[in-house]
Amino acid sequence: MPPKAMSQAAIERLITQRVNAAVEAERARQVNAGGQGSNANEAGGQGGAPAVRECTFAGFMKCNPTVFHGHEGAVELRRWFEKTEMVFGISECAEGKKVKFAAATLQGRALTWWNSQVATRGLEAANQIGWTEMKRLMTEEFCPIEEIQRMEHELWNLKVKDFDISAYTQRFHELAQLCPKMVPTKRKKIEAYI
Repeated sequence: MPPKAMSQAAIERLITQRVNAAVEAERARQVNAGGQGSNANEAGGQGGAPAVRECTFAGFMKCNPTVFHGHEGAVELRRWFEKTEMVFGISECAEGKKVKFAAATLQGRALTWWNSQVATRGLEAANQIGWTEMKRLMTEEFCPIEEIQRMEHELWNLKVKDFDISAYTQRFHELAQLCPKMVPTKRKKIEAYI
């Protein structure tokens, strides 16, 4: 064999040896870090997808979810929904765990309400109702019709005070989320002034 061909073959062997050593070192690192084993067919092995981190209750709680007591009113319930959904996103909480984890942040009257749901449905069924249904049930329970009617009236009569457009805008958005039927009506009222 010509000297040039031999050095090419030697270079290829050296590259192969180094690649194999790097692969073995990475497998050993994953095993030491609690990752996947050295079987290349396992998820996270050579050519596999990286392991997906599962949301745990401890991980959810580390994201500092807000507590809801049940006496805060409709606006604070809406804020609790928003904060809880933000924590779901940060902790990458799976749909099947959302209600279970969120229920752990209920206290006082809200916890008593949740315990009645568990007593009626059973724990497993209550935890499987789905986040959208949980929000609907909580809205029915903690947003009495009288409070919704009061907020609809407030939204209808909402005005800018002391040129504080920021406060007006914030309150408008809060009320609009809680009284979605009123928003098109309020827009018509605003457009009538323009």
